[in-house]
Amino acid sequence: MYKHLSECCVSVPGSRNLIETVSQRFAELCVSIVDNGMEKTFKFIDGEAVVRAVGRGILMRVVATDVISYYGIRTALEGSILKLAALGPEELAWHPAGQTPFAAVGRVHPSQDEVHETRETRHG
Repeated sequence: MYKHLSECCVSVPGSRNLIETVSQRFAELCVSIVDNGMEKTFKFIDGEAVVRAVGRGILMRVVATDVISYYGIRTALEGSILKLAALGPEELAWHPAGQTPFAAVGRVHPSQDEVHETRETRHG
């Protein structure tokens, strides 16, 4: 089980395209990527990052087994988002998270007519 968990919500235009670009950058760093359409999970040896497109922004969740992995994953994700979205670091406010995904920043439910195809791609 993960000991280090946090979440963040950021308002950015073109959130779906941003997630695709982040996915391409993260492909070199992670073990695999699970693609659920509007959400991607980047899996690492000791943790994972989940990025979900919502309305006019993105929700991010970082979890890890140890503090070094947690900050490594979070820093890589922040760096990609800040560079691609031209945001300032002050626009990223991380909140402690629990076991329920995105409860810390507000739960988002996809509409019932959305169909999400899940694909996992292994890297390295």
